[in-house]
Amino acid sequence: MILRPVFLIATNFAREQRWPLFFLLLWVLGWATFGVFADPRSGPDDALMIFRQLAVYSVTFGVFFGSSAIQADQRSRRILAVLSKGISRRQYISGLLLGIALVLGVFCLCMGFTASWLLGHFGFSEGAMWFGILALWTACLLTASLTLLLSTFMPPLFAAIGAGTVAGIPALLALRGDAISKYVIPVHGLLEPLIRADFTHSWHASFGTVLLGWLETAVFWLIASWIFSRRDLSVAVE
Repeated sequence: MILRPVFLIATNFAREQRWPLFFLLLWVLGWATFGVFADPRSGPDDALMIFRQLAVYSVTFGVFFGSSAIQADQRSRRILAVLSKGISRRQYISGLLLGIALVLGVFCLCMGFTASWLLGHFGFSEGAMWFGILALWTACLLTASLTLLLSTFMPPLFAAIGAGTVAGIPALLALRGDAISKYVIPVHGLLEPLIRADFTHSWHASFGTVLLGWLETAVFWLIASWIFSRRDLSVAVE
């Protein structure tokens, strides 16, 4: 019974995001259509390039969902109706994050099945690809939880910018050769094996990095719940 409100909030959020999800899946469909008609000589590299672009888009949408979730309910005053039914603020934040996980999980699964057919046809390792999808979903949740945390006390635009900055600085330091930075909000560490993958060299993503991503997601969720439980919701943040 404790988890039931969380699942209800999550499914309601996922249902409200059906149109953004629909357009995300159109990109996947377009990618599959490209694979059908692609030039056999350049098709593999072009298909892999589109795969990398879709991976970046999914993380971007994680920021978008995380920044707008609370604000949308505040503007409609629905958040007050939800919390008045005895649902705790931690359950509310948990439901939003689970809803984001469901939406992006559907997108990542569709990407995975399409990549399994398209990239696997060109010789890409399916095992590596599916682990890359798991790492991608983890990166999406990590950025979404960070943005959701910032959105508890910032307007959506500033929450999105703040999340991009906080996650981007360690990535930039990692690109400059700092080996430790990729483990500080490890969005770069999670995406790097996927972005650098090709058809000629094998790559190995780290389970440790994925576990770290889940751990940091849980930390951001706890901090977001703590901050949100102390927010005055009588007036929406503009």
